[in-house]
Amino acid sequence: MAEKLNKKVSIKTAGKLDKKVASKTASKLDKKVASKTSSKLDKKAASKTTAVITTQNLDKAQIKKIFDVFDYNGNGILSLAEIDRAVIEIYPHLAKDKPAIMRAYKAADTSQDGFIDFKEFGRLIDLLHYYNELFKIFKKLDIDNDRRIDFGEFKKGHKLIGINVKSNKELRAKFNEIDTNHGGYILFDEFCIYAAKIKLISDIPQDAPDVPDAQNSQEEKPQDSQNVQEVQEIQEEKL
Repeated sequence: MAEKLNKKVSIKTAGKLDKKVASKTASKLDKKVASKTSSKLDKKAASKTTAVITTQNLDKAQIKKIFDVFDYNGNGILSLAEIDRAVIEIYPHLAKDKPAIMRAYKAADTSQDGFIDFKEFGRLIDLLHYYNELFKIFKKLDIDNDRRIDFGEFKKGHKLIGINVKSNKELRAKFNEIDTNHGGYILFDEFCIYAAKIKLISDIPQDAPDVPDAQNSQEEKPQDSQNVQEVQEIQEEKL
């Protein structure tokens, strides 16, 4: 009798354990499948989204569809991480030019709250392409690819941005005009400000506002005049 009871208890316990294990396994599989499905849907949605260069000719509903692809967490505002992810999937040709993405993000954020809402989104799309075009020109001047232009590089490529001067002194004065933080190098933010000023690109929106703290880049060099002069002297010795 005792043996039968033990077997019965053992069978019931084993059955419960099997169900518990099966339930947990099924739950894990469901989550895994859901995760993969979600990822596939995200990619599918991104692939179906037209990689528009401007939203000027789109209606509100069309813009909203693109916005929703960017808005991965569905909270109605876009973080820099969401923008970066969407650019990789929708505009892969823009993805490697991070300074251009950052500049577009800052310039489009007119409310300066750190996020892009739907009202700002159309401007973001326009500026992503605008700053990408500027970054292409910037890279032509930036011969050593260190994301800054020294005077030697500027001297070799200044005609690319429509600068024609007669003397080295005039060229240095123009370089210093663009180098607004007086760090001895032209950074991309400074280049963008000058490009907007002279309307370097005419077929893309030019009215991008100055980005707050645009001059306070991590790539800045020492600010005191002695160090700036030393940088200039070193650069001129290389010429």
